[in-house]
Amino acid sequence: MGRLWGFFLIAIGAVLWYYGGAGGNGYTVNLGLGAVVLGTVLAALPPGGHVEKEALYISCESFPEFIENIRENAKLEGPPIVIPPYENLPTGGIFLPESTKPSPNLGRMSSGTVFVTGGRDEAGILLTPPPGWGVIEYALENVGELRGGAGYAASAVSSVLSALGLSSAKVFEDGERIELFVKPLCGDHVSDPAVSAMLLSVAMGRDELLAVRSVEKVRDHLKITLEPMGGVERWL
Repeated sequence: MGRLWGFFLIAIGAVLWYYGGAGGNGYTVNLGLGAVVLGTVLAALPPGGHVEKEALYISCESFPEFIENIRENAKLEGPPIVIPPYENLPTGGIFLPESTKPSPNLGRMSSGTVFVTGGRDEAGILLTPPPGWGVIEYALENVGELRGGAGYAASAVSSVLSALGLSSAKVFEDGERIELFVKPLCGDHVSDPAVSAMLLSVAMGRDELLAVRSVEKVRDHLKITLEPMGGVERWL
């Protein structure tokens, strides 16, 4: 049934996308795009429409609280920085800097790095792969490339979370200001699996680093304000 609904949504979405584009109606275009992405995810689900969270490497097991304790005890006072995948970090990562004015040195980072050393503005802890990476992998396998803009990438990963009954999310862009609304799975922190997956999707869509400037609770969602920091080349 999930696959049937998936193909149905793809068909409806394609029609809305086409007529929205022909009529210059941006809302209809976005609605159609969202339907296509969600339909693709549903169509890719295995029979029964169920995927175990463990298969996507999603675990709550007090991990977000553990990371927050590390940040507090190690006095990592800087804003978390979301790093899209690049040669050294094929799964991307979340960097927890020591300095409030960080200058991440991506040349010092690799898949085996946990503690990043250097000057105070370069030092910190690296989470790679980030929690929830399995959701990103699932989206890449079933939807395709996520570098088509923040809205597209976030829609794809949010559709995976929604289709699996795990979370919901939306992203809004206004110039250089980015706001992400996401329902966490098990902790109101950037290291929550659903939150980190959505953060990474936005970074991948924009193909640049993002600094987390604020996190606040809005009902059952987190409102996260992000600041673009430029592409990977700038920080190598």
